[in-house]
Amino acid sequence: MNQKVSANHLTVLSIIVILLVSSYINWLPIPIVDAQEKNSESEITVEATVNRAFHYNQHGLLELQIENNLELDIVEIEADLSELGGAERLSISPELNRVTLSVRSDIEPGEKSIPIKAVDENGGTYTTTAIATILAREKTHDDRDWDEAVIYFMVTDRFADGDPENNDPYGINYDEIDDNPRGAYQGGDFKGITDNLDYLVELGINTIWITPIVENVGHNVEFKSDSGAYYSYHGYWAKDFETLNPHLGSLEDFHELIDQAAARDIDIMVDVVLNHIGYGLKINDEQSEPPAGFPTNKDRNRFVDMIRDRSGSGDLKMELSGLPDFKTEEDWVREQIVAWQTAWLEKSTTPSGNSISSYRVDTVKHVDHVTWQHFKNELVAIDPNFKLIGEAWGANYQDDLGYHKTGTMDSLLDFGFKDHARHFVNGSLEEVNNQLIVRNQSISNIATLGQFLGSHDEAGFLHNLIESGDSEEIAQGKLKLAATLQITAKGQPVIYYGEELGQTGAENWPQYDNRYDFGWELIEGNPILEHYQKLLAFRQDHSELLARADRSTLAGSNAENWLLVERSDQDKSVYLGFNRAEVDQEITLVVSSADVIVTDHYTGQTYTVEPEQADNNVIKLMAPNLVDGGTVLLTTENGTIESAHLTVDGEETETGSPTDNHLEKPDRTINIWPLIIILSLIIAIGLTTLIRLKK
Repeated sequence: MNQKVSANHLTVLSIIVILLVSSYINWLPIPIVDAQEKNSESEITVEATVNRAFHYNQHGLLELQIENNLELDIVEIEADLSELGGAERLSISPELNRVTLSVRSDIEPGEKSIPIKAVDENGGTYTTTAIATILAREKTHDDRDWDEAVIYFMVTDRFADGDPENNDPYGINYDEIDDNPRGAYQGGDFKGITDNLDYLVELGINTIWITPIVENVGHNVEFKSDSGAYYSYHGYWAKDFETLNPHLGSLEDFHELIDQAAARDIDIMVDVVLNHIGYGLKINDEQSEPPAGFPTNKDRNRFVDMIRDRSGSGDLKMELSGLPDFKTEEDWVREQIVAWQTAWLEKSTTPSGNSISSYRVDTVKHVDHVTWQHFKNELVAIDPNFKLIGEAWGANYQDDLGYHKTGTMDSLLDFGFKDHARHFVNGSLEEVNNQLIVRNQSISNIATLGQFLGSHDEAGFLHNLIESGDSEEIAQGKLKLAATLQITAKGQPVIYYGEELGQTGAENWPQYDNRYDFGWELIEGNPILEHYQKLLAFRQDHSELLARADRSTLAGSNAENWLLVERSDQDKSVYLGFNRAEVDQEITLVVSSADVIVTDHYTGQTYTVEPEQADNNVIKLMAPNLVDGGTVLLTTENGTIESAHLTVDGEETETGSPTDNHLEKPDRTINIWPLIIILSLIIAIGLTTLIRLKK
């Protein structure tokens, strides 16, 4: 019996030892060797190089050379871009063996290692390392980085008519249309933008996003219905990717726009579509009695075998609104589309050497990742500074839908921001500010977001406020406060044309009141425009700080209808005040010393500590009411703002501690191994007790 007890004890002790070892195995620095990893003598070898040294506002290309003497396909390639501030597992298409590299602005210059792993169809792995040389950014005072872009988005046809001679190139007689004339071209063109660049300079933007420039289908796409006329004035229904849309002007007109914009330090961003073409371009779309401007057989033959016969399922193979869908998953189709679009970098280059600087990319979710990697690679091969901002419908700071840090999109349009702005101006100051603090952490120069309030695809922000019951005066005040939130936030502000004048409208097909003609008659004495100009001047003066700085809450609350926020980076700060109350509110600032000078860039006023407040280091200023802008834009000299209080009838009120600067939930992860160990000990003791009882 003693021998049995000893054996049982040994068994129990063995179980305990195994459990103890298991509980710590994840913490032990034991190298795990892939039994299928191949060495340099394998019949498949992988080498990799980076084509150029680059800094954080440029790109390099990681290029793989794979020698494969086996009848095995390489099915997966990954690169670890941790040393560049990128993804730890960047997937590279084995169809391309090439990917675009980016580096975060806070990464020190020098040589960076990029470990690379290729995997064959049997799971065998092959590794190598590439070296990327990161340069210091030689940035002058006039230089601007990608994450400092302030974007003005216009439907080109609706902005300004600079040349009436190109208004009707197909002889449609748009001015005679009486069944929905808003569905026809309005005459806006390249020359119209060029003639009004000084307005955009005074507004304070530095990037103009124009709708697609290529030739579109020319006919009334509603010719078989009684819905009213509707033409491709917006530019998203291409007929020929190699030709300019004649409604917009000539190549010389386009070059003049690019040169004149460059002279004013404004970049031109062009909208592009890789997903689809226009109606009437399927091979069986020929009409016996076609309407004026309808595609010809020559037009249709341009896309033979490139488009699907019928709509498929899922984002990649569906036909959006019945538009002919490209088979981008087929390599020859992908290469042709990309060749058409990348050619515009050379075509747009003027005799002075200026060119377009970026693309806004339409319908990102509806094109495969391989095509996007190929597109970005080919653009960067031509211009290492070229950038992409993508429209992946629904993307926001919580979900980039898999496009950030993938060698494709440098930025995404933030579809969640307008909702944050709406909640903010309706009273959820603390909650939204906390969300923006978290949002800040998800944004960098290589993975940024473009925040917008309205667009051509959604009802206007102001329209929605009025529809929800606000008076026009209060709604305009809320628009101003929303613009303050948008323009001072980290990311790329995207201002929809006319928004700065208070223009707005419903997304009501086929009229689309949200696609209004720009209101040139509304400029003079417009208080909303003045508000935008002040905000954008402040953004320009503190461009890099507002593009990258942290965000924290200093004071204020929902109950008091005001908030004071600090944007800080190292030893630099600006302070943003938001007042959604319908009355002016006096704010008491506690500053770090009696020598501090506070400037409000919204009003232009400067404040110092009054002699009687020298012991308290207190400065008082007035925050304008909601209708008057509700905005305070502060900088300091000789110190900082430490805290702030609301003053009511001359007495300071306690605002309490600001809400936590993040929405992240505490880590509640439970380590179950200690529990297993305790249970094992209990079982062991129980077994020992049973043995003794039997004994």
